[in-house]
Amino acid sequence: MNLILSTRQSPLALWQAQEAQRLIEDKHRDVDVSLLPVTSGGDKDLTTALSRFGRVGIFTAEVDSALLENRAHLGVHSLKDLTTKIEDGLCLAGVLPSGPTEDVLVTVDGRMLDELPAGSKVATSSQRRKAQLLRLRPDLIVVEIRGNVQTRLRQLEEGHADGLLMARAGLMRLGLGQRISEVFGTDKFLPAAGQGIVGLTARTDNPKAKALVQNLVNDGSDLRAEAERTFVRALDAGCTTPLGVYCTNEAGRLHLRAQLLSLDGTRELAGEMDGNAERPWEVGRDLAKELLEQGAAEMVAEARGD
Repeated sequence: MNLILSTRQSPLALWQAQEAQRLIEDKHRDVDVSLLPVTSGGDKDLTTALSRFGRVGIFTAEVDSALLENRAHLGVHSLKDLTTKIEDGLCLAGVLPSGPTEDVLVTVDGRMLDELPAGSKVATSSQRRKAQLLRLRPDLIVVEIRGNVQTRLRQLEEGHADGLLMARAGLMRLGLGQRISEVFGTDKFLPAAGQGIVGLTARTDNPKAKALVQNLVNDGSDLRAEAERTFVRALDAGCTTPLGVYCTNEAGRLHLRAQLLSLDGTRELAGEMDGNAERPWEVGRDLAKELLEQGAAEMVAEARGD
């Protein structure tokens, strides 16, 4: 059987697609997997701030269009980029084992966050990381840098910023872990929903493709993904929302923590919830209900500019 995976063309996206290819072929010896690279809207436009794009799914829409147009069978995504409301006719069919979940700081000279002087420029395109950083260090200046991992590292070296906030998983997967100056624990920086996880989308009417990627993991990444994504969806939050959420699993019990911030990091709603690992969606739903009762809807609307 031939199976085509659509993917973005960045080095990290190709690494993720090749890892999916390897896992699928290892599990199903009669399947021959090939890749279909596409260019996303977010890759074409590297100047507009992510928060100003007029649509969601800027890194995922073109990958999934290949499925809807029957040019590919599965789409490969960084799960944190995949909208919680997936396009009609598609579903999240499976995930790969999770990589590191943390955020990190990269500086040219190895300085850590506490060592950066007031007024230092720290770059990120994430509203969540910006708000979390300003909550910890309101004396720093946040600037936007867009592009793939290598492009952002190059711009750091060229002096466009004094530091970069990035996902640890991307750097580790590309063999660039030595560039990390500081790893932020989840007590300091709650990650985005699904951070470190690779998600695979499929057409809802393609049971063969869906079956091939079910049960690719045994590390609980699928439970974490469902709890975190249910939480974000229940809040009606999107990529412009400064929202961190992280789910852990111990002995069949899930523990979900969340942090919703104002764009400038000065206001915070936080909560946590325990639940049964057999019903991860309930944990996400119940924690979202708790934050909504505290006024989360107003903060989400404010982040959207409503």
